[in-house]
Amino acid sequence: MIRSLTISALILIAAALLGWREKEKLSVEKEANEKILRQIANDSSIDPLSPINIERRKEESAKREKVRAISRDIFDLYLRIAANDLSGIDVGLVEADLKSRMDALNLDEIKLFMEECNSNPDLNEKLRGSLNNLIQIIFIPKYPIDMARMMTESPEQFGISVESRFDPYRYLVYYYTGQNKDFQTIFELLAEAPPEFQSKYIGVALQFGTEIPSQRAELLEEMRYFASTPEQKELVDAQLSNLVFSRPNVKGSFIELSEWIGSANLSSDELVAATKGMQDKVRVSETAQWLDWLVKNDMPDDASKQRAFELATRWTEKDYQAVGQWLTSSPDSPEKTAVAGAYAAKTYPYDPENAMKWVDTLPQGPDRTKALKAIYQNMSKDSDEAQAFANQYGLGK
Repeated sequence: MIRSLTISALILIAAALLGWREKEKLSVEKEANEKILRQIANDSSIDPLSPINIERRKEESAKREKVRAISRDIFDLYLRIAANDLSGIDVGLVEADLKSRMDALNLDEIKLFMEECNSNPDLNEKLRGSLNNLIQIIFIPKYPIDMARMMTESPEQFGISVESRFDPYRYLVYYYTGQNKDFQTIFELLAEAPPEFQSKYIGVALQFGTEIPSQRAELLEEMRYFASTPEQKELVDAQLSNLVFSRPNVKGSFIELSEWIGSANLSSDELVAATKGMQDKVRVSETAQWLDWLVKNDMPDDASKQRAFELATRWTEKDYQAVGQWLTSSPDSPEKTAVAGAYAAKTYPYDPENAMKWVDTLPQGPDRTKALKAIYQNMSKDSDEAQAFANQYGLGK
């Protein structure tokens, strides 16, 4: 009996608890629903006829009409200029007014303005150039970072897909490297940009940022930081030679260039990338100094020998006697071996005996084979001389 009463009591208690929990759940749900209803009542955005939404639509309409009017007036002016229909118009005053009105646009209005201009059926290449010129002198100096993002998000709105000297993104890079010298910002923007922008514009920065050693050093650091992916490192490596050797007007001297390279603490891999194509970027009269420099620098032998071969090939074309003197006076080194091969290949056509003497100084192996192939490639393939040379040295097969 007692056991039965106990069980009944437990059942009643459990039922009471379940009922309380259900009531509590319903109360919470009711409160949540009431909160949602209050939010709906207070949120005028869902009511298109609310005073707030009516006012918002008026403001949006006025904003669109403002940018539409500026776009219309710009096209009207430049179309009349193209048609030589300017009677009674002071072009200078009209342009000044248009620039003032454009300068007053905020970022949202600039987006609307670009959409309006691009939807105009009169937009052509010439008008695009005039429009992008205004973008460069008005929008970019005022909102450079935001404009960079806007242009990468919608390049077609700015005609960037079309090669043009009015390219506004190119001007943006110049703005930060040629005028304001803010290399950190320009590489931050490039890092945000899509790969095609990185590839297209990374070289532009170097056109304006290599005038003095400190600028080159700053550029190098920003380029290193930028290269966070294999693709970006490849882009940077392709630009290192221009960073090291290119100068705005004349080729740098050996002293200036070599001292800067030493101060930059380039890694072995960076040296390989930086010296690629150096034979076209150094003064021919200083080739001997560059060859001596190669001997002393921390670069893999294969890369160093290739640079020496290319330097010596160009040097021999200009002054073969100087190359011969360098070979005679220089101690043995992998670089000297490369120079001997290049010298032999270039002098063989007019002094084959002396050329082969230098070839004979090369041990059997890749360097000797490279020199012999270079000599053979300069011969007429149909000649008896070429055939005999190929047969003698096992070439042309």
